Amino acid sequence: MPSWNDGESSKASYLPDLTDMDYAPDTVDDTGFCGIALDCPEHFMNCGFNSWLDPEWPETLKNALATLWEKYHRINFLRIDERIENAKLVKDFTDEKIKIEKKYSSLVGDVNKFMDDTEIKIQKDNYANIMGNAEDQKGEVEALKDEVENLKEAQKIQAMMMRNCEVKWGDEMEFLKKENKKT
Repeated sequence: MPSWNDGESSKASYLPDLTDMDYAPDTVDDTGFCGIALDCPEHFMNCGFNSWLDPEWPETLKNALATLWEKYHRINFLRIDERIENAKLVKDFTDEKIKIEKKYSSLVGDVNKFMDDTEIKIQKDNYANIMGNAEDQKGEVEALKDEVENLKEAQKIQAMMMRNCEVKWGDEMEFLKKENKKT
């Protein structure tokens, strides 16, 4: 909601010039300033004593402010202690993370070495089996070739028998169809 009336605007010409205002005295000896009395014979009898012109605060207010300041400082100290504890925890966790990463990389290296050694061993065993069993396998191959030839012959015989059966059954089917038509 704007803070000006209808017809007005917030242009700089309507705003007060803050440089014209006096917020502080020009000098400490300025008698027009009502903050601290310094060497002012008009106002005080003891001109060598500097004091506030405001009356002294009551004891309850002083105690309340002292208590507030004490709480403020205690909270700040607790906050600082908490930050220090958190920093120590972060450092401990970071150190533990670094140790775990080193251990993990060591384990990965050990596993990779084990896998490589196992692969090499398996390759050597397979090569030895292939080369050593080549002689044994020649005899097995010959036996398997003979068995394949026997199976091929048996298959040919079965095929001829099936053809003969099909022809025989075909003739019987035609005979039965003719018989069915007669009846």
